Amino acid sequence: MKLCSARLVYILGLVAFSATLTQAASVADTALYRGADRQARLEKGARTEGEFVWYTSVNGEDIQRVVELFEKRYPFIKTKAVRLTSARMVQRYTAEYQAGTFLADILDTNDVRIEFFRRKGMLQPYYTPLAESFDKRFIHPQRFWVANRVTMIVLGYNTRMVKPSEAPQNYEQLLDSKWKGKMSLEQEDTPWFMALMWHWGEEKGKSFFQKLRDQEPKIRVGHTHLAQLIMAGEDFLSPTTHSQGMATGQRKGAPVDWVNLEPVVGLTNVSALAKNAPHPHAAMLFLDFMLEKDGGQKAIRDVNRIPTHPEVLPNPPRLREGFEFVIVDPVKYIDTIDRYNKLWREWVLQ
Repeated sequence: MKLCSARLVYILGLVAFSATLTQAASVADTALYRGADRQARLEKGARTEGEFVWYTSVNGEDIQRVVELFEKRYPFIKTKAVRLTSARMVQRYTAEYQAGTFLADILDTNDVRIEFFRRKGMLQPYYTPLAESFDKRFIHPQRFWVANRVTMIVLGYNTRMVKPSEAPQNYEQLLDSKWKGKMSLEQEDTPWFMALMWHWGEEKGKSFFQKLRDQEPKIRVGHTHLAQLIMAGEDFLSPTTHSQGMATGQRKGAPVDWVNLEPVVGLTNVSALAKNAPHPHAAMLFLDFMLEKDGGQKAIRDVNRIPTHPEVLPNPPRLREGFEFVIVDPVKYIDTIDRYNKLWREWVLQ
């Protein structure tokens, strides 16, 4: 009897494994299809599926705007958005994947978290004709994603405490003695530190950041908190603010402005396709939509974030135009984060 039970479990396991392989092959066929009838084929499949599941770290208000526009375009598709922090998304999707429970279709968060999934073989590369319009810095080399929004790290300052004509215009000017004790840094901004080290080289980078430490910056926790302190005038200025936070505060009447210190460091957020997505046709329509000028890119601009499409400028345009920027490479980030975390703490925070 025990032998028969074991045999049954073995057979059921083979059946489940075979089904998983079949699903993965089906998802790949859909994701990589390039035929002239691609749009019609995706819509036909999506009508049958009727829905898709979107794991996202986007806030609730922004989710609502994206869903509203997408379902207006495709009223036969129901969007099931599941809001998760980036860390929680990693935990949940990894656990589901390991258990063979495939619920998510789209994974949407910062590119470092998505790169973790890619390394684990948990994503499906895909083709979208819309990618050709984008800056190559926003496109993954193996086409696992195209960044749909970007965050720029800039010098934010309080205009009552710092005159616009006196605000630093480059990194070296941050080292002027008049800013000693008046500057602040976000304590976990290793990506900013890392990207500048890559750009400048270790000798110049070490010299700059050790001199920056001598300016006795205040160390703050969280970019939202940092922006609030600048708006309140408690902190004069910080080179680690997010530009859209400064722009949002400015629109609300806060006495703030920002300078794009070159090279500006950019952080991208992306949408990726789950390896065994249960609704691949609807998911692919959504991935396309997030890159469309009049679709997701418009929605991203409408919620005061920075879209990546070259023809969809943020409000105001200087959030993305008129300056040199570098993108934090998620592969290098994961490979070297321990070392740069250590240097950041030794050279800047101590």
